[in-house]
Amino acid sequence: MVSGTPQADVVTQGYTLQRFINACAGRGAYPIKFNGSIFTVDSREPDEHFDADYRRWGGEYWFQNTRLPYWSMIPAGDFEMMQPLFKMYANALPLAKERTRLYFGHEGAYFPETITSWGTYASCNYGWNREGKPISHIDNPYIRYYYSCNLELLTLALEYFFHTGDKRFLHETLLPLADAFIAFYERHFPRNDDGKLLLKPAQSLETYPEVVNPLPDIAGLRWTLDGLLRLPLGKESARRRNLWQRLLGQLPPLPTKTENGHTFLLPAEQILAQPINSEDPELYGVFPYRLYGVGKPDIQIARNTYALRPYKGNEGWRQDPIWAAMLGMAEEARNMVAQRFATKHPGSRFPAFWGPNYDWIPDQDHGCAGMIALQAMLMQTDGNRILLFPAWPKEWDVSFRLHAPGKTVVEGVLRAGKLQTLKVTPTTREKDVIVLEPQ
Repeated sequence: MVSGTPQADVVTQGYTLQRFINACAGRGAYPIKFNGSIFTVDSREPDEHFDADYRRWGGEYWFQNTRLPYWSMIPAGDFEMMQPLFKMYANALPLAKERTRLYFGHEGAYFPETITSWGTYASCNYGWNREGKPISHIDNPYIRYYYSCNLELLTLALEYFFHTGDKRFLHETLLPLADAFIAFYERHFPRNDDGKLLLKPAQSLETYPEVVNPLPDIAGLRWTLDGLLRLPLGKESARRRNLWQRLLGQLPPLPTKTENGHTFLLPAEQILAQPINSEDPELYGVFPYRLYGVGKPDIQIARNTYALRPYKGNEGWRQDPIWAAMLGMAEEARNMVAQRFATKHPGSRFPAFWGPNYDWIPDQDHGCAGMIALQAMLMQTDGNRILLFPAWPKEWDVSFRLHAPGKTVVEGVLRAGKLQTLKVTPTTREKDVIVLEPQ
């Protein structure tokens, strides 16, 4: 619970109600629908007068939108609600392997950004008219070469395992997904003259439809391969580990540029076409792939990138408050989290029926991005280290209970900028906690 100011009270209400909404839909047979969850209602939005059967963007799952509720569940300890997400993709993995073989003639698997619950493309994105087109051609340029969603799904699976230690999940879900996704990248892309992976044709999220060496894919590969190499696997996995280590050594550097003595990250090494959406893929090295952050090297590069991001906003799926929190920018994160949770839909009485924003009512991304940002303001982890209050404003009091890797639970109370109580379970993890000063 966050308290101390009227702004903090709004944040507590927003966080609590969004977690409640997640819980209402999180234990079903399928993942939470980002565009309305189970609460779609009759709408009288301008030019969209529809009944409760309507969802903007339809019935398929869009990974960029689907993922955000699940990121919020990890620090909250709501692990059981993550199972429908993993189950849907694991069940569709045989289809994804066969599709990859049929489309490209090599091993591995990938899932597109937009899929049905059984794993096929959304038909309108794949394209109804196939005359004169190769079977692998995707009509929709927003997702034509969009593969990095697979690396983020793998990142979520790694986070789940590192937090829970669930060995059955490791062998039945995480490793099959990892084997398929890593094999796809290893087989699908050539190497350049220096032996480095050459990601082309490729795109950088939906925004840059034609690029060379997109940052989200490079950052995602670096993050997931490092995580895979930290898994507690026996000698029987030596072949896997050799592949992961070899591919890690073949990754190109993250694309950067230096101007006037300031270095910042780029969406890709080369951008070959004009942007068609409004994401900031250059900041995916901050979240979801936490290569930059509080207590990590070169954080100023990421802060420079954040300051120069071309697309700014604080609604729907936009991640600006998450990035601000991850980069230790307490005031910026506080203001955006408070603004986000204060946003109300004028036609809805329930305070957490956000939207429609980019998606629909209630917009699950809007509330969950606020949850993720608030959690990152309060606690961030880096290997064994647990950092408390990395982006916490000193005028907010808080009592909290969050989960960290290694089956660890951290509970505490902060009042007037001072830590009053702290309990770490198991106690062997107390030595890994670093308490930072609220800002």
